[in-house]
Amino acid sequence: MLGTGLIGEFYTKTLQSPRSQDRVKIVYSRTRERGSSFQGRWGIPESTTSLEEAVNHPETDVVVVGIPNDLHEEAIALAAEAGKAVLCTKPLARNAEEARRILDRVESAGVFAGYLEDLVYTPKTRKALTAI
Repeated sequence: MLGTGLIGEFYTKTLQSPRSQDRVKIVYSRTRERGSSFQGRWGIPESTTSLEEAVNHPETDVVVVGIPNDLHEEAIALAAEAGKAVLCTKPLARNAEEARRILDRVESAGVFAGYLEDLVYTPKTRKALTAI
C-alpha cells in the first residue's frame, strides 16, 4: 500500500476485510510516524518511507497507489520496472500527457494495471445519472 491517508485507509480496510484473504504486507508513507501509526492500526508487518523498498518488497504482488497525484507516475513506473501489478486510485494522472506516459509504461512492461474509481457505480451515482 502506497499511502497512509484517507485513500490508503479505504483500500486497506477493503483488502483486509473479514471476507478477504488479501493482506497488506508493507505500507509506504512519506513520514515514519504516519507509516508506523498506519502499520500498527492495520497489523501490517512493515512500513517504510521508501517507494522503492515498498514496491520491490519480496511479498509485494500488487502495488496500490494511494499517494498524492504528483507521485502517481513515479510510483507506477517503479511498479512496472519491478514487474509488479499496479492499481492506481483516481485520478490516474494530472493531465492527458502524463496519463499516456503511464499507460505506455505499463503496457511496454507487460504488467497488469488497473484504475480504482470508487464512485462510478455507487447507488447515489447511478440514481443521479438516471435522473439526468
